[in-house]
Amino acid sequence: MPVLEAGLLAATTIIIRTMIFHMSVRCNPILRKTNLAVWRAWRSWKLGQHPCTVHSSSGPGPLDKSEEQSSVSTEKPPHTPVMLKEVLHYLDVQPGQVVLDMTFGGGGHTKAILNTVPEITLLALDRDPTAISLAEQLAKEHFGRVKPLLSRFSELEALMSNVNIKPGSIDAVLLDAGCSSMQMDQAERGFSLSKDGPLDMRMDGERYPDMPCAADVVNTLDQQALASILLAYGEERQARKIASAIVEARRVSPITRTQQLASVVAGV
Repeated sequence: MPVLEAGLLAATTIIIRTMIFHMSVRCNPILRKTNLAVWRAWRSWKLGQHPCTVHSSSGPGPLDKSEEQSSVSTEKPPHTPVMLKEVLHYLDVQPGQVVLDMTFGGGGHTKAILNTVPEITLLALDRDPTAISLAEQLAKEHFGRVKPLLSRFSELEALMSNVNIKPGSIDAVLLDAGCSSMQMDQAERGFSLSKDGPLDMRMDGERYPDMPCAADVVNTLDQQALASILLAYGEERQARKIASAIVEARRVSPITRTQQLASVVAGV
């Protein structure tokens, strides 16, 4: 199979798996158990009203919005899109059209579309406040063409109504699912286990401060729930051993740093 076709097939597979996730949960007994275990743990955590534990540890804390903009804008581009030429070819955007980029990220796709066809309206959607700060900068460069939208996929329908986008008026939609290097490269976001930072991993950042972060999951869920998550979502063969190691390690000290967790897993 040619490289291009293989890449397109892989990208399509990711999108399809994302779209049918909830159906899979209903049909797969492992996922059903995992979903139930996580829900019970989340309910218990919520009732306890614990703050996110990542900021109680030493090391860099969360950046405010101005610091995030500065750190992103003064460094290299936060994310380089893969297969950019192919995406532009198959989208085939025409002047006057309305384009929805559902995963704006570092703005690589959006910038390329605007450079190719500037006479369009582009809706830049992302749940990550850091990404939206980049979209706001881009909107200043393309006045009236870019509309930054801070939101989740599940909120999209209501959001479109709020910004006066009528049903059937969007001509092209781009969805590049998954984490990007923009999240992985910033240690303070807590996505990368190769760089030390607070064990956060919240895609929304500080937008929902009452929502649990990765440290809350690691330190709160019981061993069975942790193993179920690792098995169902990570397809990890050593899920039970890793879950056991996490439970043992947190009895000594809460796991609040990314490399602290990496060290626990590496010891299995």
